[in-house]
This record gives sequence, structure tokens and C-alpha cells, in this order.
Amino acid sequence: MTKFLFSLATAFLSISIFAQQQKISFETSEGYNLGTVVGQKEWTVKTDNVPNNNFKVVTGKATDGNNSVEVTSTNDYTGNMTYLFKKIPEYNRLSVSADVKLEKLNSSEYYMLSLYYNNNGNYSWAGGFNFLISGKFYADSDVNFLDLGNWIPDRWYNLRIEIDHVIEKNVKYYLDNQLVHTSALSDKVLRANDLNFEFDNDGSGFIIDNIIIKDMDQLAVNDINKTQISIFPNPSYDFINIKSDAEIKSIKIYDIKGSLIKSDNLSKIDISALPKGNYIISIETRSGIETKKFIKN
Repeated sequence: MTKFLFSLATAFLSISIFAQQQKISFETSEGYNLGTVVGQKEWTVKTDNVPNNNFKVVTGKATDGNNSVEVTSTNDYTGNMTYLFKKIPEYNRLSVSADVKLEKLNSSEYYMLSLYYNNNGNYSWAGGFNFLISGKFYADSDVNFLDLGNWIPDRWYNLRIEIDHVIEKNVKYYLDNQLVHTSALSDKVLRANDLNFEFDNDGSGFIIDNIIIKDMDQLAVNDINKTQISIFPNPSYDFINIKSDAEIKSIKIYDIKGSLIKSDNLSKIDISALPKGNYIISIETRSGIETKKFIKN
């Protein structure tokens, strides 16, 4: 719990000129070599019968730069899905995107950009894009799914998933930069920390490139156009004042676990009844929503 509290506080208090973002396009400049990606930069596989050499960094098949990862089928169907995956940071508000291209219809089925909470080997699924052998595909999770129509083989798709673990507690699915579905987040997913690309090896493979992992809280902190908002006194034991250069529409206070404690729309808020500890305050103005932290003495 101490480690969790420290990580949460760091996410809200760290201020940097640059947005916190990781880009993976499998380039030599990023430290990748041609050949199997397994073992490079913590990429690994879980499979019944697909050799590591079928997961290759290749050149000339990319959407960004020169390189990408191509996964080829051995045509030996696996009853259990084959996973290419790596661990990702446990952000409170996470965005992950990737370009993917699937080889052909009527062959393999795929789960692309699948995000999981891996708790010491116990997995809970946050969501992903499910491409079926029939040509149908879905924004999918253990909570619900949405039919997105039919997918086209040998076509690049940009997939993006945004997960808010703290405030909205939902999952947003974007297809080619268009929001296509919003779902509740399973209460089993405490923090998405595992990125997977999956298929059943039934005669076709896929290519992935241009993976971008973002800490959306850090992006919000570094947005120079955001409304100027201050909270004082901080720490406080009775009242906090909210100063904003834009009209405040709503204020919500959450405890450190993300549970909503109090809603208001006033610039002076009575916190005297709150237990001592750390709190998160979400302030909505015309410019959007800004999240800050305060301490109740």
C-alpha cells in the first residue's frame, strides 16, 4: 500500500516540460535489431507451438520509420491464444495506441491491443479489439462489447485504448482516431500493466508498429493552455479555496482509492469532516477537467 500511495502522489505532483510518453516503432535507433523480437526490450511470448523466430523485427513494412514486428503463422492452430506481450507502466490514466495490419480473412482470429492487469500471474482483462475469422470485429472486454462492423485484411488500422482508473473508471476505444465505444472498467482491473497482441495461429499472421504509451495525467499537467488553477491552503484542516481564471462548473473530491467523497461547485469547500489524509480533487472549467492533490490535516 505504501508503494501504491507513493506512486499515486508522484503521478499527480511531478511536473515536467515534456509529456510522459513512450514510443515503440522497433527502430535501430530505439535499440532494436532485426530478427526475433522475443527477448528484446522485455518483449516475450506465451504459446503452445509457435517458435520465437515467427515474431520478427522486419524492415520495409512499417507505418512509422523503417521497422515493424511481423508475426507469421505456422498453420498449426492453437486452442489457446498465442500472446506477444510486454509490461507497461501502471498509470492512473493510461493511453495506448498501435498500428496493426491483419493478413487475411477466414484464417486466424485476433485480439489486438489487449490490456490486462497482471497481479503476480493472475490476469484480469481490461479490454481490446477482437477481429474474428468471419470478418466481424468488436471493441471487447469482460464487461461488454460493441460490434464495429467488418474488418478489411491487409489494411493498416490505428487502434487506441484509454483507461481511467481513478476518476471516470472507464475504457474508451478509438478506431483510426475516432471514439467508437466507451465501457465501464472491470473492478478487477486495478491498474492495466500488460500489453498483448494475440492470435490463434490458424493460417495467417499480423504486423504491428508505432506503439505509443502515454500517461494522460502527465500530459494534462504539461498542457500550457490549461486554465490556471490553485488550491489553498494546502495542507488544510477546515476549508480549501479554489482559485481559477475560468468559471468553475463542478468540483469533485475523491479519496486515494478513487471513491467519490464530495461534489460541489463553490470556490470555498468545507473539508472539516473529512478524515486526515491525501485526496484528489477534479475541477471542471470551460477548458476541461484538471486534477490536483491536497492534504487534509
